[in-house]
Amino acid sequence: MKAETVKDYLAVHTWVGILCGLVLYVAFYAGAFSMLEAEITRWTQPPVPASSAVSNDGDALAAAYLAAHPKAKGRVYLRWPGADNPQPALVHMPRGEPSSWWQLGTDGQLQRMDRPQEDDTSGNFVDHLHRKGGLPLPLEVAEPVIGLVSLAYALALVSGIVVLLPSLVKDLFYLRLGANLKRMWLDVHNLLGVASLPFHLVIALSAAVFGLHDMVYLAQDKLIYHDGLRATVARDSVPPPKVARADWLPPSEIRRRVEEQMPGFRPVAMVYSMQPTGALGSVVGSDERNFQRGSRFGLAYVNLGTGEVYDRNYVPGESGRATTTLLVSLFSLHFGSFGGDPVRILYVLLGLSGALLFYTGNLLWIETRTKRARRLPDGLAMERPRHVRIVSALTLGVCLGCAAALPATLALAHWLAPVLGDLNALHHGAYYAIFSACIGWAIWRGTERAAPGLLGFTAACNALVPLAALLTPGPDGVLLGALCTLLALFFAWLGWRRHTAMAGA
Repeated sequence: MKAETVKDYLAVHTWVGILCGLVLYVAFYAGAFSMLEAEITRWTQPPVPASSAVSNDGDALAAAYLAAHPKAKGRVYLRWPGADNPQPALVHMPRGEPSSWWQLGTDGQLQRMDRPQEDDTSGNFVDHLHRKGGLPLPLEVAEPVIGLVSLAYALALVSGIVVLLPSLVKDLFYLRLGANLKRMWLDVHNLLGVASLPFHLVIALSAAVFGLHDMVYLAQDKLIYHDGLRATVARDSVPPPKVARADWLPPSEIRRRVEEQMPGFRPVAMVYSMQPTGALGSVVGSDERNFQRGSRFGLAYVNLGTGEVYDRNYVPGESGRATTTLLVSLFSLHFGSFGGDPVRILYVLLGLSGALLFYTGNLLWIETRTKRARRLPDGLAMERPRHVRIVSALTLGVCLGCAAALPATLALAHWLAPVLGDLNALHHGAYYAIFSACIGWAIWRGTERAAPGLLGFTAACNALVPLAALLTPGPDGVLLGALCTLLALFFAWLGWRRHTAMAGA
């Protein structure tokens, strides 16, 4: 390969990494925590025990709501009791209108619920932080930005492999840990990038699809599908059976028949999609032995009169159309929604290693420009250029700010959730206050002087989570506590090394 070609690809790889690396660092770091989303929510906001004042009969709730709203439009979603929700609940989601939540009292009368918004759980805060890459923007604005960043991220991956090809065999597993910091970080960066390349390619492409899907659908609707995308999808789908409402089976009976047809599929909700031509019934459930359509769940379309599963395109483990199989594979590989706890733990490690990949990329850029600045005829050292100092301080502040603020806000939520009405405000206020303070400290003090203190502070923030878990022990804090304990030890070790190095100098 020509040296000039490698140089061009290196320029692309370097500048794409510098421009997008810090956003991707936050996305990957929060993404690692989002693998524990359900546990985080249960740890900070334990489910309220079932109340004797409310009926536990989901069939009666569905029947009462449908009888009271015979012309309901949109989706009617019946959530069966589970680990996170001891009582059945029903939500009506009309298209373009606010949702309403309902339950049934012991007197058989419908009661409207004061349901918190989805953003008001700790698990959803972590998930949204991941999806927005830490950008303090509304989700609908941030997601297209992350989609474009993900496309650039895929470009950086390809260009990085091209740059590494000439020395791939010689340098891949050769970790030179010594005084030459640039060589050490380059070896770590290359090893992480190549070893996890398939994972990173899947994440980059799927994140681009998730972030830009509205634009893609709009383009397809205008340029490809003459009848419109929605009409084309409906035409190619399995036609739903038409069943009169009087002949619908109770939800519990549909659930029982679905479980008989698909052993291993664990239903969690019944969905009625009210359409002008009739209702479409589906059962949402999980089967972690196989790839799943959603972040944690699959979908089975059922005959409301017989309980038969007539469309298995989105059933976990069932082979459907090629496009559906590709879509389900992208979802599952991005969310890690298969294989249970072993895969989730693996994805936590891959997410953290991905964050380290972007951090080491920035360090390489900083170290390269520092060495260039020091090449003077008399051999004397020269202070880093201003733009290098700024990138260096931002790298330290953003990376350690995210690593400190995320566990700190979860610990605060665990302690304060019982007395706070607006948990979402706590998360956003605490996270961005700590995050911004770390960035400001790094810029004000400079990278070298700010690093030891920030590393110690980050270790302390992570230690808050296992401390809180020990003070109020429970099964839901085990994985999160173990993760934050390891991170606290890691950052404390880095801080000790930095302090020792500065003392020796």
